[in-house]
Amino acid sequence: MNPRRSLRPVFLLLLLLPILLAGGCTGVPEGIEPVRGFDAERYRGTWHEIARLDHSFERGREQVTATYSRRDDGGLTVLNRGYDPAKGVWKTAEGLAYFQSTPDVGSLKVSFFGPFYGGHHVFALDPEYRWAMISGRSAARCGISA
Repeated sequence: MNPRRSLRPVFLLLLLLPILLAGGCTGVPEGIEPVRGFDAERYRGTWHEIARLDHSFERGREQVTATYSRRDDGGLTVLNRGYDPAKGVWKTAEGLAYFQSTPDVGSLKVSFFGPFYGGHHVFALDPEYRWAMISGRSAARCGISA
């Protein structure tokens, strides 16, 4: 028996395992219910974070914003921006967001790193779209619109 051939399934599993595990990051956390009647057109624009549990991109950052714009494929482009006072520079990250069910439910999957997605669940939203509360699988954020 060829030892290389017998290792192929193990190698394939190790290669796919991170992708399979990352799929669990888009689910809605227990106790969270995404808003219904969500309007992506009203959600577009720049939101300013006023409170958060640190995310790796935002750790140590100030004046963090997320700007949402429409994509031709039905999704949204997300541009996160924050100031790093230790280095005196602005940092940005651009990602893609897609609705997990229908566009009227505030539950999206967002990717900043290739095929890896995280959940973005709007669970509280001002009727005038002035503020929103967002949750992922392991963190919650609050923001206000510009």
